[in-house]
Amino acid sequence: MNVKKVWGSVIVTLFLLITGCGSADEVTEEISEEVLQDDRVLASEPLDVEPLIIYTTIYALEDFTEKIGREFVQVENIIPAGADAHTYEPTIRSMIEIGDGDAFIYNGGGMEGFVETLIDTMGEEDLLLVEASEGIEFIGGGLEHDHDHSHSHDHSEEDGHSHDYDPHVFIDPVRSITLAQNIKGALIELMPEEEELFQANFEMLKTDLEALDQAFRDMVEKAEKGKFLVAHAGYTYWAERYGLEQISITGFSPTNEPSYRQLEELMAFANEHEIEYVIFEKNYTIPIAEMFLNEVNAEPLHFYNLEALTPEQRLEGKDYIKMMNENIKTLEKALN
Repeated sequence: MNVKKVWGSVIVTLFLLITGCGSADEVTEEISEEVLQDDRVLASEPLDVEPLIIYTTIYALEDFTEKIGREFVQVENIIPAGADAHTYEPTIRSMIEIGDGDAFIYNGGGMEGFVETLIDTMGEEDLLLVEASEGIEFIGGGLEHDHDHSHSHDHSEEDGHSHDYDPHVFIDPVRSITLAQNIKGALIELMPEEEELFQANFEMLKTDLEALDQAFRDMVEKAEKGKFLVAHAGYTYWAERYGLEQISITGFSPTNEPSYRQLEELMAFANEHEIEYVIFEKNYTIPIAEMFLNEVNAEPLHFYNLEALTPEQRLEGKDYIKMMNENIKTLEKALN
């Protein structure tokens, strides 16, 4: 409450009572209404509300949660920059911190290898578990190198790491709208009194995601090529949505490495089609892809994989929308 304002009203009341310029009841009623109005204003101020403590696994989910929840959420992404979400294992301390939070938001679809264990561990905790990809159609199957449409190879079967579906739905702007919807629903469940605000923030994010989708379409329409070569098969959803072909060195997880025979076929394909660029990810290196780059004498480009944000990127003010726009420019270079 504005103390100066209240004391000012009290002084005015005393003055009016002394001078006889109004009844005490009338003035007191005016003050009460004024104080109530002041309380209502303060009730909408974020400092009067304890923010929800939300833990996420993927930077894209962190960013969406912050954009929808704004001052009503405090979000921490548990997977550090440089770590692979597929193989990351949280520490005991991290597990305890997550258990003390209000919600844990994860991608699902096999993206985070530790999630099932964490869910079992958190069974007794008062924690909202949110699978952000619920309701999203995943692209299924193993990794294919189907260059001439006559043969394919599945790394996941050969190295013991199996992904039935590509979990990287968060790189698709359209599917990301569903991710954001599920996050919005979770925040409303936790703080129903702010539903109107969360809905409005979601609508703004949805508009930005739709603009990204259109930017992809405009770029691909003008591109000279339809194929791009990546170190890690994390961009299947771009290929599917925008009519492109992703050629990848490793599988849905970077640990899904090709056999020697598959690597030879990839090199032959790159040389035959005069592939100029191999696209890596800024967060981590993939040694076998580095070797491949040198063998085919190509140049490296880099995507933001939206899985984690480095401290430097945070200082630069990067967010999901900005990094995706930079990804579009990188892909444009690879396709021209």
